[in-house]
Amino acid sequence: MTLNKSLLASTAIIASLLASNVALASDTTSAKAKNEGWNVPNVALGNGLTNDEQKSTLELLGINEKSSYNSFIVNGDDLVKYVTDVPEFTSDSKAYSSAYIVRTNDGDGVNVEIATPKNITARTEANYRNAAITSGIFDADIKIASVRVMDGSGALAGIYKIYDEVEPAATEEEQQERDQNREVAQQESAVTADITNSNNDNKQFSDENLAVAMADIKLELQKINDTLDTMNTEQAKEKIKSVVDKELASQQLEDFVTPEQKDKIIETMMAFQNSPSIDNEQLKEQLTHLKDDIMDNGKEFLNNAKDKLTNEEARGFLSNLWDKVSNFFTNLFN
Repeated sequence: MTLNKSLLASTAIIASLLASNVALASDTTSAKAKNEGWNVPNVALGNGLTNDEQKSTLELLGINEKSSYNSFIVNGDDLVKYVTDVPEFTSDSKAYSSAYIVRTNDGDGVNVEIATPKNITARTEANYRNAAITSGIFDADIKIASVRVMDGSGALAGIYKIYDEVEPAATEEEQQERDQNREVAQQESAVTADITNSNNDNKQFSDENLAVAMADIKLELQKINDTLDTMNTEQAKEKIKSVVDKELASQQLEDFVTPEQKDKIIETMMAFQNSPSIDNEQLKEQLTHLKDDIMDNGKEFLNNAKDKLTNEEARGFLSNLWDKVSNFFTNLFN
């Protein structure tokens, strides 16, 4: 009897250990599959590029003949699928702007560089960053390039396509959540691009301030989400409107955003509040990192400018300017 109990106990322990090992192996396999495609850079090239243009684009993205990388082609179907803020795209559309993504360490945040800023007319670095983060792309260095003057939609589609190809959703439910987050990102991209484009000739407008405002709005909505869930649609909309008003005012953007554009921001943030992203702690970290990065760059700009005041005559004029700019960034950072 005792022997049988011992055997049963031993068998149970062995079975438990085997089950643990199987589970561990499964988790390890899953983690490996998730990260396998990120161990080298990923590039998405527009299907409209000639062979010579592809080569030039790769060089602009920092890829040479000896580089190891995964390559994807963005076509008209991808533009229709991913860039929903441009309804004119069809399956026959051509993409030219291209994207490069490399995964970085946890907590590094999303960093974007446009290698050819004069050739990307409708989307900014801040625009790409916010879109990537909202859609669920975290901790990555992204580079954008175009050998032709384009609006930058091909590169945006490329970012989304790389994410789907390298790290596909494990379940249908996860894919639906990803699509929902991406739709919110596209709504946000559309309205922020519209605001930026309508203020192109206004030197007092700052795209960075707009990026900080959008990040702060989303962070605040994450904080008050439980309260919003207890409200009806009209009450929630009014509360979200008050958050939008507050953050736009905090970044001194009231005069740069039209009532129609503000309504679109409110509509987008209502969609965000009902999306899976609202409860995502990692999103909170990424948005905070984005804000801190903009703040650090702003402080560096101010310090460099102050160091360049060399003679007394210049100091008299530029110190005045310094105070105004410093006050502006103080509002940005507080």
